[in-house]
Amino acid sequence: LIYIKDLTYNISCQMRLFADDSSLFTCVKGIEATHEKLVKDLETINVWAHQWKMTFNPDISKQAIEVIFSVKKSKFQHPDLTLNGIPVARVDHTNHLGVYLDSNLNFSKHVKESILKAMKGISLLKYMSKYVSRKVLDLCYKLYVRPHLDYGDILFHNQRADLMQLIERVQYKAALLVSGCWQGTSRERLYDELGWESLIDRRWARRLITLYKIKNKLAPSYLFDHIPKQKEINYTLRDKTMRKPFCRTERFSNSFFPYSISNWNTLDDSIKLLPSLASFKKHLNTFIRPIGNSCYDIRDYFGIIILTKIRVEFSDLREHRYNHNFNCENPTCSCELEDESSVHYFLCCPRYVKQRKHLLSKISDIMGSDVAILPQDHLTHILMYGSNVFNAVTNKLIIEQTLIFIKKSGRFVKLEAFS
Repeated sequence: LIYIKDLTYNISCQMRLFADDSSLFTCVKGIEATHEKLVKDLETINVWAHQWKMTFNPDISKQAIEVIFSVKKSKFQHPDLTLNGIPVARVDHTNHLGVYLDSNLNFSKHVKESILKAMKGISLLKYMSKYVSRKVLDLCYKLYVRPHLDYGDILFHNQRADLMQLIERVQYKAALLVSGCWQGTSRERLYDELGWESLIDRRWARRLITLYKIKNKLAPSYLFDHIPKQKEINYTLRDKTMRKPFCRTERFSNSFFPYSISNWNTLDDSIKLLPSLASFKKHLNTFIRPIGNSCYDIRDYFGIIILTKIRVEFSDLREHRYNHNFNCENPTCSCELEDESSVHYFLCCPRYVKQRKHLLSKISDIMGSDVAILPQDHLTHILMYGSNVFNAVTNKLIIEQTLIFIKKSGRFVKLEAFS
């Protein structure tokens, strides 16, 4: 790094160095003038390399590459460039620090590559789901899959709706594997169950977190210069609002600074002036991240999967399948008394009288009162989730008894959905 520090001297275009890579770039005001400027800079680099006994892109197998970024439908023809007598290859995209920058600046290449990497992790989750708990699968997703979807997200967020949907589908597939639920389960219910925020909300928060870091000088100083300065003389780092730059196109308004500043100005002043990055992150997470429902480290993986399906209202129970149009023409229970809902299954169906009597007796002992007097909806909620009134130990005992009931009832041994 010390050896090549003066490489950028006498260069008229902008230049960035990283390890053994260097990027030369400029805005095209006029094709001929820009070409002459690039040719001159490349020759300056070539002279520097000869002087200090170094070689850039020594042969045709290691060509320098050129990308012309433009969103225009009809693009102009630019003259070719050479470096050290070797043609500079013109390509449609380049990988810069792990981010694919394509010539149309729509990040489609980057998003698709990120999805390919993430899907390898999804395949691993699918294999692991047969052997490990939901907690382990959840952790593996957040450690080894989601980072691929997060990388560069503050750049490509909200640029193309179709690409954003593709990314969200990957997380939805992961949520199905982690929870054991069926395809078609409500995404919102699934995320609420797992305590996951949607990726669009996550990108929104990550942009604002990055802006907080820039605004409070916790990021490289050159980024701060891109924040439009207020017209008032007394502009300070602690100003509550920031002036949004003028946006002529929707594409620019969705780029980092315009989008982040617009959303920053909608935040409450008490959040904008939080003293630390950790507290700012915590407050944003309360907006976007559901609490999630606990399994209390119960090791009955099969039982937890069934209970989770009942929680998200897409299990083998007939009412759930009927509502999802999943191999069920009538929601009425086989006992023919009423629809086979969660409440009916746990508290009303005459087919499970013996198992239910044992369940309610055990739950009453755990809670220290007769639960039979509770409203059915409330009691069903306690059986499925536990209660905020009790500690984790008590709730674990409640859920364990619910799983025993599910197992002894035999309702889910042979699934009607696939018969």
